Amino acid sequence: MGKHGMKKSVASRPDPTFAEVLGVFRKEARKLKDEKKAADAFACLKAVRFYLRGNGFELADDLAIRDVYTKRVFRSMVPASKLAPRPKERG
Repeated sequence: MGKHGMKKSVASRPDPTFAEVLGVFRKEARKLKDEKKAADAFACLKAVRFYLRGNGFELADDLAIRDVYTKRVFRSMVPASKLAPRPKERG
Protein backbone atom coordinates (compact mmCIF):
# COMPACT_ATOMS: atom_id res chain seq x y z
CA MET A 1 0.00 0.00 0.00
CA GLY A 2 1.29 3.44 -0.89
CA LYS A 3 1.63 6.31 1.50
CA HIS A 4 -1.83 7.66 0.53
CA GLY A 5 -3.74 4.39 0.89
CA MET A 6 -5.07 1.96 -1.71
CA LYS A 7 -5.69 3.02 -5.28
CA LYS A 8 -9.30 3.43 -6.42
CA SER A 9 -9.01 0.51 -8.85
CA VAL A 10 -8.05 -1.86 -6.06
CA ALA A 11 -10.83 -0.74 -3.73
CA SER A 12 -13.59 -0.71 -6.38
CA ARG A 13 -12.95 -4.17 -7.86
CA PRO A 14 -13.46 -7.32 -5.81
CA ASP A 15 -10.92 -10.09 -5.70
CA PRO A 16 -10.93 -11.76 -9.16
CA THR A 17 -10.23 -15.19 -7.69
CA PHE A 18 -13.18 -14.89 -5.31
CA ALA A 19 -15.45 -13.76 -8.16
CA GLU A 20 -14.38 -16.71 -10.31
CA VAL A 21 -14.93 -19.24 -7.51
CA LEU A 22 -18.30 -17.68 -6.68
CA GLY A 23 -19.30 -17.98 -10.35
CA VAL A 24 -18.37 -21.67 -10.41
CA PHE A 25 -20.25 -22.26 -7.15
CA ARG A 26 -23.40 -20.57 -8.49
CA LYS A 27 -23.19 -22.52 -11.75
CA GLU A 28 -23.00 -25.82 -9.82
CA ALA A 29 -25.95 -24.75 -7.65
CA ARG A 30 -28.03 -23.98 -10.77
CA LYS A 31 -27.14 -27.35 -12.27
CA LEU A 32 -28.19 -29.20 -9.09
CA LYS A 33 -31.44 -27.23 -8.99
CA ASP A 34 -32.21 -28.17 -12.61
CA GLU A 35 -31.44 -31.84 -11.91
CA LYS A 36 -33.80 -31.79 -8.94
CA LYS A 37 -36.54 -30.21 -11.07
CA ALA A 38 -36.10 -32.95 -13.69
CA ALA A 39 -36.21 -35.62 -10.98
CA ASP A 40 -39.44 -34.11 -9.64
CA ALA A 41 -40.97 -34.19 -13.14
CA PHE A 42 -40.10 -37.85 -13.63
CA ALA A 43 -41.44 -38.67 -10.17
CA CYS A 44 -44.72 -37.03 -11.21
CA LEU A 45 -44.84 -39.08 -14.42
CA LYS A 46 -44.07 -42.23 -12.45
CA ALA A 47 -46.89 -41.48 -10.00
CA VAL A 48 -49.41 -40.99 -12.82
CA ARG A 49 -48.45 -44.32 -14.37
CA PHE A 50 -48.62 -46.01 -10.94
CA TYR A 51 -52.14 -44.73 -10.21
CA LEU A 52 -53.37 -45.67 -13.68
CA ARG A 53 -51.98 -49.19 -13.32
CA GLY A 54 -53.49 -49.50 -9.85
CA ASN A 55 -56.94 -48.70 -11.23
CA GLY A 56 -56.71 -51.12 -14.14
CA PHE A 57 -55.62 -48.68 -16.85
CA GLU A 58 -52.46 -48.14 -18.85
CA LEU A 59 -51.19 -45.29 -20.98
CA ALA A 60 -52.31 -45.63 -24.57
CA ASP A 61 -50.16 -42.79 -25.84
CA ASP A 62 -47.27 -40.64 -24.69
CA LEU A 63 -47.80 -38.44 -21.66
CA ALA A 64 -46.11 -35.03 -21.63
CA ILE A 65 -45.87 -32.41 -18.89
CA ARG A 66 -44.42 -28.90 -19.15
CA ASP A 67 -42.69 -26.85 -16.47
CA VAL A 68 -44.65 -23.61 -16.23
CA TYR A 69 -41.61 -21.45 -15.55
CA THR A 70 -38.86 -22.90 -17.76
CA LYS A 71 -41.15 -24.34 -20.47
CA ARG A 72 -39.15 -27.60 -20.45
CA VAL A 73 -41.20 -30.62 -21.55
CA PHE A 74 -40.86 -34.05 -19.96
CA ARG A 75 -42.33 -37.11 -21.71
CA SER A 76 -43.35 -40.56 -20.63
CA MET A 77 -42.86 -42.68 -23.73
CA VAL A 78 -45.11 -45.66 -24.53
CA PRO A 79 -43.60 -48.51 -26.57
CA ALA A 80 -44.78 -48.66 -30.19
CA SER A 81 -46.32 -52.08 -29.59
CA LYS A 82 -48.69 -50.66 -26.95
CA LEU A 83 -49.82 -47.50 -28.76
CA ALA A 84 -53.58 -47.28 -29.19
CA PRO A 85 -54.99 -46.77 -32.67
CA ARG A 86 -56.26 -43.29 -33.37
CA PRO A 87 -60.06 -42.96 -33.19
CA LYS A 88 -61.89 -42.39 -36.46
CA GLU A 89 -63.39 -38.95 -36.93
CA ARG A 90 -67.13 -38.76 -37.31
CA GLY A 91 -68.22 -36.48 -40.06
